[in-house]
Amino acid sequence: MKRIYKLSLIASFCLIGITAQAQKAQIKYTVTPGVFTPEDEVVLEIDLAGSSLAGKEPYIWAFGPGDAITNTSWTSSPDIAKFTKVADDKWKYIFVGTTFYNKGASDIIGKPFSFLVKTKDGGIQSEDYTPTKFSPILFVPTLFRNFPLRTSQYDALSLYLDQRYTASPNNQRFSPTSINIRILDAAGQLVGQEKKGLPIVKQKDGSFGYTFLPEILFGIPEGKIVNKAVYSFTGTVKDVNGATVPYTTEEAEVVFLDLK
Repeated sequence: MKRIYKLSLIASFCLIGITAQAQKAQIKYTVTPGVFTPEDEVVLEIDLAGSSLAGKEPYIWAFGPGDAITNTSWTSSPDIAKFTKVADDKWKYIFVGTTFYNKGASDIIGKPFSFLVKTKDGGIQSEDYTPTKFSPILFVPTLFRNFPLRTSQYDALSLYLDQRYTASPNNQRFSPTSINIRILDAAGQLVGQEKKGLPIVKQKDGSFGYTFLPEILFGIPEGKIVNKAVYSFTGTVKDVNGATVPYTTEEAEVVFLDLK
């Protein structure tokens, strides 16, 4: 009788294990871009059709460099972990590694991006997937650059001019003194007033820069979403006759991500 009881227990545990394994859905997914750094915007798209997650609202549970900010409670995933519906059983999730994992880029580079998809309560989950690792950030010197590379309207933003990296004679020779900045919403409409003649600071490497908080500088109204900042540098240059004349570079822009 004891032997029968033990066999029943073993059978029960095996059945539990098989059931748990059966609930691990196999889903289709794509990651864009295929190669990305910790500061790139990444789009994870999933297709739940034909899996045990079909018809369910999916949530992400991510790991690799550590737990993502979405990994709070397995049995009650937060709203920030929920995918956005595209159509039927197709969903997408957008993230930037440094924000998603709440870590600096150096702590993420070379680490795998791993994830699974689950229901809010964790009752159903997919297999674990590791499509790739975070790639190093490659610095490409240009006339204009901004730091950080990926930013939002709520973050401090630094804009730089480096005259060593331009083919334009005027951009090479002019003496920069200030910067003009305006910010636009998604419809291309001006938000606040354009700021002109803001004083720039010469950096140790010979470049010139200006740092600001968009919210403070432009007094962005509460709830207003800003799409990008457009800027140019101004100063003086010698014309063909040797006279000093005003000069303004071409414009550059920084697109803001919704990272709040």
